[in-house]
This record gives sequence, C-alpha cells and structure tokens, in this order.
Amino acid sequence: MWTARTGLLGLMALVAGCGPSRATPAAPAPKEQASADSNASARQAIEVRIDNRNFSDMNVYLINEGTRVLLGSAPGMSKTTLTLPSGSVSSRWQVRLVADPIGGSSAIRTPTLLVAPGQNVYWTIGSDLSSSYASAG
Repeated sequence: MWTARTGLLGLMALVAGCGPSRATPAAPAPKEQASADSNASARQAIEVRIDNRNFSDMNVYLINEGTRVLLGSAPGMSKTTLTLPSGSVSSRWQVRLVADPIGGSSAIRTPTLLVAPGQNVYWTIGSDLSSSYASAG
C-alpha cells in the first residue's frame, strides 16, 4: 500500500510539472509608421471586372513575374468582379491576365495593362476569343 501511495504521488507530481506554464506573454512589437501614400494605395484594391460573353466558364489568372496566380472563376455568359491580391502588382503597375476555358484548350491573354492606383481593369471576353478586349481606367 505504501508503494502505491508513493507511486501515485510521484505520478501527480509529474503531471503537475508537465502542465502549461503561466508565463506572461511578451508585449507586442510596435507597429512601424508608414507614409500616407503607401497606406492609401494599399487600401485601394484593384478590381478586375470581367464580362464573359463566351459560353465557357473561365479560370482567370494574373501573370506575376512569370507565375500564374489564380484570381478566380468567371462563369460563362455572366459578369464577374475579381480582386487582385495585395502586393501582386509590381512597382511599374503592370498587369497581365490570362483566361483559361475550363475543359478547353486555348487560353486568351490580355496585353500588358498599365494600371495606376485607384484604377480598375475591365475585360470583355467575347463569344469568339479573338473579339476580346481589355482596358484599365
């Protein structure tokens, strides 16, 4: 019986020692003050407004430094608004998009568009892909 009590006390001490600590959390680091211009441009998201006049649903990608970044899907015969991820537009404000028909073989690309802060991209995907056009404004 004495051995059982000693073993039980030892087990309780081990469990208590392995419990969570009650250390106080570290104070949060101070935030850096950014200029008003960078805050304003960061808040203004660039929207891509797509008028898909094609019957095919399209996956829409941003070409960012040679890499395709999925923005979302534009259903056929409908209008869709997608938003570019923050920080995805280079300092030169150049945007290039690709629409890839789901289940299709030929993708359509926009020319390189210069999009200034506060502007949006407007892209009409025609029923015939050669009749598609894009602009920034």
